[in-house]
Amino acid sequence: MARPASPSVTIIDVAERAGVSKSTAARALANYGSVSEKTRVAVQAAAEELGYQANTLARSMITGRTMTVGVVIPDISNPFFGNAVRGISTAAREEHYDVLLSSTEGDVGLERRAVSVLAGKKVDGVIIAPVSTEDTEHLEALEAKGVAVTLLDRPAPTVAAASYVAVDHLGASSLAVNHLIDLGHREIGIVTEASAMLPDQVDPTLASMLRPASARLLGYAMALRSAGIRYDPALVASSAYARASASAAVRRLLEAQPQVTAVYCTDSELSAGAFAALQELGIDCPGQLSLIGFDDQDWATLVRPRLTVVEQPSYQLGRTALKELIATMVNPAERRQHRTLRGRLIVRDSTARPRAAAAKA
Repeated sequence: MARPASPSVTIIDVAERAGVSKSTAARALANYGSVSEKTRVAVQAAAEELGYQANTLARSMITGRTMTVGVVIPDISNPFFGNAVRGISTAAREEHYDVLLSSTEGDVGLERRAVSVLAGKKVDGVIIAPVSTEDTEHLEALEAKGVAVTLLDRPAPTVAAASYVAVDHLGASSLAVNHLIDLGHREIGIVTEASAMLPDQVDPTLASMLRPASARLLGYAMALRSAGIRYDPALVASSAYARASASAAVRRLLEAQPQVTAVYCTDSELSAGAFAALQELGIDCPGQLSLIGFDDQDWATLVRPRLTVVEQPSYQLGRTALKELIATMVNPAERRQHRTLRGRLIVRDSTARPRAAAAKA
């Protein structure tokens, strides 16, 4: 039976119990160097029996690693980041790493402080969803110290050696918009945090340089143009990241553009605000107007009609980010990889053929 962890038990005690040398026991417990599987199992069993508590500082001095990674996200209460952190933590445990987590509340000053603290703790790598795509000197400094960096969900083009893991925003938006087009919709509005201004010639290579909201708007424009539908900035309802703002944006859009038969929201928070606006306005959804959201949340199946969404694989994004971070720690030459995962369209009750198209059918 394993004893409670005891700081009085030393690596020498473990080595004697397992019948190996001190250096062999150290290698077996730190999981480095050449040790047979039989010896590794025996040493780990001895450590558990004795209640051995590893001296992480001493181990890091030997191996050059602390077996810890830092995770810096803007909002732990956001279900997307919560699920991503769960994926990171699960994958980290599988790789024998511990996770140090910091939530910055979207404040770049708090982000700088979190990164500084993690650097001081000598973490082996950092996964971060940066607040800004431009204000990233602290991330560049982290890389200069030899700390591996993986960007989650949000790019930072000036952090030259960082890998980037995100959903395929262009493809995800195409899933949403093409679903509406296939139903017969042509006047499709969008609720987004991004600016309505897009270049006349859409360049898909821009996506990896853009924040998620802008990339999703770009995907919306590309899907429309692929179907021969003109991109109209008047159908873009700009909103802050807040339900009340999204609700007001939808009201403005429908008042100014009454011909709109469908609305695509590029975020779960915006989706909730748009849904509330339709209820308050007494608009029949999907009879009068179809609504499709981004990111699947619990509330999306609790409301009526249940919301059609594009689901992000947030848990898998977290796992992929951790695996990518470890790969770059092992082989720095592999840095600056761009890993994209596909979204998934979940069709529920909030989207249908527009009445004019349904009548013709």
